[in-house]
Amino acid sequence: MMPALLLVAAAQGAAPTVGDTIWVLREVAIPAGRTVRPADWEPEDPVELLGPPRVIVSGGSARIAYPVVVWVTGEHVLRPPGPLLLGPDGTVDSLPPEAVTLQVASVLPVVPPDSTLRPQPRAEFVPRGARTPLPALLLLALAALLLAPVHWWWRRRGTAPAAAEAATPPRPPLDRWAGAGESRAVAAAVTGRLRSLLETLVPAAHTGLDTAAALAAARHARPEWPHPELGDLLRSLDEARFGNASFPDTVGLARWAGELEPRLLREAAA
Repeated sequence: MMPALLLVAAAQGAAPTVGDTIWVLREVAIPAGRTVRPADWEPEDPVELLGPPRVIVSGGSARIAYPVVVWVTGEHVLRPPGPLLLGPDGTVDSLPPEAVTLQVASVLPVVPPDSTLRPQPRAEFVPRGARTPLPALLLLALAALLLAPVHWWWRRRGTAPAAAEAATPPRPPLDRWAGAGESRAVAAAVTGRLRSLLETLVPAAHTGLDTAAALAAARHARPEWPHPELGDLLRSLDEARFGNASFPDTVGLARWAGELEPRLLREAAA
């Protein structure tokens, strides 16, 4: 004899609404020697199963509860599967599913008809104001008044100091380096000092150029300089830095550069 079936829908509150947790209950009588197990249920949209079912045994009956949630308002027919009856000898019997009708309400309040917004009357056209260039002219005049003192102050500053007045770089201890046998270091220091001065006086002859290109730029910008002497000095310094043999007199080259630098400064300032 099949056990009696009872299908009950329960929810939090009197009437379930969208998003509420709803427990769908089914109560069955347990036959002698049988064990009740819930069957798997995969409800279709808009019903969603929230977790595993629960089985509550009380006396000779069992209640199977499925937690679900419904995402659409209105009337829904739920068909949870029938529970499984397990026998002591391993046999399994299943009860047929039964349908339950569930009415789900909306969580939104009912809006009275008179609370809807009525369309407003059409607004009148806004007249366009007159256009005049007077504000722009006033702004230009104000800017001229503000910038005139700045321009006057800038004109009174005078010319910028000549590049020839720039301070020459400090002199390293060349004699001590030469005495220690560091002739290449002496040549490199003298070359760097002379090329820096040359770049200060002639920006086109910057230190990124090789010796020949720097001499050509200096010859073009300062034709009054002693270019043969300057070229001989720079080429001798290159030989002292990069030659295969040690240069015999790098200190003499340093003195030569020290005598040539003031002459370049004087002729550049003239």
